[in-house]
Amino acid sequence: MANTAPEPVETLRPRTVAAYAATAGPTVILGLPFSVYLPPYIAEGGVISVALVGLLFSLTTIWDGVVDPLIGTMVDRVRTGLGAHRRWMLLALVPLASLLLALVTIGDRLPFAALFLMMVLFYSSYSLYEVAQLSWGSALVRTPRDSALLYGMRDWFAKIALILAFAAPAAAQLLVPGVSLQGRIMAYASLFMLMVPIALYAIRQVPLRAVVAEPGIGWRSELRASLSFPPLMLLLGVQFLNSFAFGSLTSLFVFFAAAVLDLDAQSALLLFASFIGGAIASPIWTMAARRFGKPPMMMAMGLLISSLLVATLLQQPQGIVQATGFSLMLGTGFVGLLFTYSMLADIIPRDAARCGRNRSAFLFALLNLMQKFGVAAAIAVSYLLLDLVGFDPKNGAAAARELHLVFALQPTTSWIVMIGLLILMRRALARDADPALAIAAARQ
Repeated sequence: MANTAPEPVETLRPRTVAAYAATAGPTVILGLPFSVYLPPYIAEGGVISVALVGLLFSLTTIWDGVVDPLIGTMVDRVRTGLGAHRRWMLLALVPLASLLLALVTIGDRLPFAALFLMMVLFYSSYSLYEVAQLSWGSALVRTPRDSALLYGMRDWFAKIALILAFAAPAAAQLLVPGVSLQGRIMAYASLFMLMVPIALYAIRQVPLRAVVAEPGIGWRSELRASLSFPPLMLLLGVQFLNSFAFGSLTSLFVFFAAAVLDLDAQSALLLFASFIGGAIASPIWTMAARRFGKPPMMMAMGLLISSLLVATLLQQPQGIVQATGFSLMLGTGFVGLLFTYSMLADIIPRDAARCGRNRSAFLFALLNLMQKFGVAAAIAVSYLLLDLVGFDPKNGAAAARELHLVFALQPTTSWIVMIGLLILMRRALARDADPALAIAAARQ
């Protein structure tokens, strides 16, 4: 029997939007910054080799590919007493906090097997919280404008949290000269402990959601339902390509700053500026998406950043001031999740009508999986191309032009293909539209 919950109102209350955005804090803090700081921290301990550190993170990515869909199915199918999403988020916070504390205190001294087990449990808890949180949002929205607002504000909160996450180690280094890498990562991890009580309070402010419990996993029916819904498959492709473009930029940015811009000492500052640019742009993109729709704005984002990258081939930024301006503008394109999350929230009702049940958590798990695969593929392809052109990090100037071409053209190509998929997705949605849904959309 499903949990009872009050019927949602037609428009989102500002208090609900703010509370929902704040519930994203724990996983946002443990996202990109953690992958930046954790590998060198583990390698610095010397217990396992650098090669094994790379293998460790590759294996955890593969594990995500197995466990994320299982987590999504569990959230969709298992009934809880605290709402369909709230209890899973609360259950995930306990191991997430405990494992984080262990990783930043003794992680650099653990053998490979123990560290791998700890990382698997850590990222499984991370996925459980994030998938439950994302699918909770899809249950709150009623119109495309609502989804743009809800996930747009989530994206904006995420950008602010990322700025704080990258600033914390820098502040520790400034205030405590000579602080170790462990000290810096502990300063960063302390922000997670700040986000947890904020998230716990915010979780109580977001309305409960009901779930209809179903037996088993149903892999065959899940795959059949997904493959037979072209808009969903195209959106997964869009997510992969956008993440591939983003991963290309972030994996090559430090090399680009050093070899092309000749600003090696300022590379961390420039990367930080890109996140500030994203924080400034996120509310603007949200308002534009509510006004003009998400697919057109995602196309505009891809074209804008692609044009900026290609323009640097003709006239590259000169000096720290121009390079900072370039980084700020580049960061305005780091908002793809705002669009893909809200687009998925918009098509979930159609998917539910086709399947006879809501699969929101499973679908968000697939979307997150495409994001992880896109970033991982971008890193692999970027380093392969650098090897093919003979780029040497110790003498970057010798192949600076080749690096610049890869940095500019690889994400641009990915975004161009993504735009093609977005056009196909809009056409597929128009063909698949239910008459009642079409009438409701026309009234917005």
